[in-house]
Amino acid sequence: MVQIPRTIFYKLKQEVQFFNNFLDDELLIFLKLMTTESYRSGDVIFKEFDPGDCMYILVKGEVQIKKRVTRKDNQVQETTMANLRSGECFGEMGLIDNRPRSATAMCTNDSVVFIIKLDKLLKIARNPRLAFLSFKLFRNFSIMLAGRLRDTNQRVVELTLETGNYSMGTSDRAAPPDDQHDEDNQDGAEDAAEDAAPDIEQAPEPSTQKEGLEWADPKGEDSLKKGEENAP
Repeated sequence: MVQIPRTIFYKLKQEVQFFNNFLDDELLIFLKLMTTESYRSGDVIFKEFDPGDCMYILVKGEVQIKKRVTRKDNQVQETTMANLRSGECFGEMGLIDNRPRSATAMCTNDSVVFIIKLDKLLKIARNPRLAFLSFKLFRNFSIMLAGRLRDTNQRVVELTLETGNYSMGTSDRAAPPDDQHDEDNQDGAEDAAEDAAPDIEQAPEPSTQKEGLEWADPKGEDSLKKGEENAP
């Protein structure tokens, strides 16, 4: 069990974002279930692919999160994913899915961490009197993971822009402008209508010369247009 002075207790509540919405009694219950570990600079807290069943809270020092990646030439190298400082949490994915570690955590300074194991967390979750504390814990886990996911997405975008390996669409050919697209559709519709229309010989236009016949209404065309406009 962690033994801490009252000043450190309130410092944790102020500086560790994970504890921001905890009441004093809730934080005290949580801390009683934790253990503490001290590490030297250069010590590895856990390695990639190690079993994961606990979360760490960095109380003092600095921790670097690194992951092995394979380059195009099949050479494996480690890349830095994050540099953590006092007040930050890491290893929380091991509490959520209990799967092997996805990265390596190494101290870059002398460090002190609090450790909460999965079995202790389940002890809180199974206690009906601590239901609200359990809700806060898993809600804070969700917020933390969402923030990490956003950071990862941003990092992917930055790496993509740096390498130039990106595409703005599923087709290499740019789509035509909207007005050109509409014109093409209209022309295609007109062509289809002409092809489908029956071949009817056009009636001859009436002669404008007087041969015993005249238009009954010289303004018939205008009258027709007016009739169409007034039609319901």
